[in-house]
Parts: sequence; C-alpha cells; structure tokens
Amino acid sequence: MRLLDSLEALGYADLGICDADKSATEVAQQVARCLGVSPYSEAEQLTANAVTSKGPNTYGGNYGYSELPLHTDLAHWYVPPRYLMLRCVIADPLVSTRVLHHRDVLGVLPRGTADRALVRPRRKLEGKLFLLRLHQNGIFRWDQLFLVPENEEARKVRDLLVATPSPFNVDEIRLDRPGRTIIIDNWNALHGRSAVQHTGTSRRRIERLYFASEAYGNKNST
Repeated sequence: MRLLDSLEALGYADLGICDADKSATEVAQQVARCLGVSPYSEAEQLTANAVTSKGPNTYGGNYGYSELPLHTDLAHWYVPPRYLMLRCVIADPLVSTRVLHHRDVLGVLPRGTADRALVRPRRKLEGKLFLLRLHQNGIFRWDQLFLVPENEEARKVRDLLVATPSPFNVDEIRLDRPGRTIIIDNWNALHGRSAVQHTGTSRRRIERLYFASEAYGNKNST
C-alpha cells in the first residue's frame, strides 16, 4: 500500500526497515518530500523511565513504564503537528505502538457530537487559556492528560475513550528491529503504547520527529 493511501485508510503507514544505515533526520526529509510537508523538529530520543525521573507536565512523568493511553501528540496546540515519525533505535519486541483511526470513534458517537465537543488545555499556553474544538477543520484531537472537557459532548468523547475495557480494536505495530519506521497521521489517528517491562531488561529506544502541514507551518496557539 502506498504511503498516502495507507495513511488515509489506517491512520498510519508502516515503512518496515527503512534505510537503516541513514539517520532519522535523513529519513524524515525523504518522507517530507513524499507527503509535501516540512519536518520541524530534531530527532528526539524516547525511552521509558520511572515516573519520578520526569516532570509532571510530561507523559513520562505521569505514566512511566505503564501503558500510554491513546492521544494526539501536542493536542493542546491550536494546530498540532500534521504527522509524526517513530523509528526504532533499540527494539523491544514485547512493546507495541497502538493506533486508532478517528473514524472508528466518530462511528460510535451520535452524529455531530465530536464537532460540538469543546476542550481546553489543562495549562496555559503562552500565558493564555482558550477553547478548542475536538473535531474541526480536518483535525481530530484528544488527550486525557492535557485536555479538559468543557461541555457535555466533550465528556461523552472522554468517557468513550477512557472506557475499560476499550470498545475499540486498535492496530498494534511492534517496532521490533532497528530502522523499523512508522508514520502516524496526527490529525486523524490517536496513538499510544503498551506497557514496558520495568525490570531493567527493556532498553527500548525510539526516535520521534514531527512534520508540519505546509498550509499551517509550525503554528501553534500564536
């Protein structure tokens, strides 16, 4: 399946072992040309650590080795990154990246619920608090840690997405070899991560880069 077709159909594209001899930045530049977007972040190294080793305004500082819930990266930005790339540096075959296309969420909600749902960032961004629509202008966003529901429609979406057991069948991708790479459509799919063994045996390390839509650049709340 072609890159764009896979992103549209699944919300992600599994590139397999992609140019393992090249840096994540080089691979991101190739992907950006294919998608007509711009990479605007340096490769960030992601590892699981104890909760106490990270700040409270981070996922690591709240979840540590535990499962990461489905979310939009930087959902509190006015315009979140268009895509993100995850690339394996050190594999852990027991850990999976989970992806859920937003159409599956919309499919079980009453029509228009997500469009009317209002949320606000938990913390001020550049000294300001503002409301965001959960689904607007081709962007579906959710983050149970950093977004606060502001009306009944948003609470319905939250309750659906935090329900245990989950009503959704998510796709699970294992970044099980160095160089294995996936691209996630951050406007149309939520993603998370299964729990990481914290016995000291897991050295899993993933590189992450973000891409901005050419139409928006890297605009956030400004």
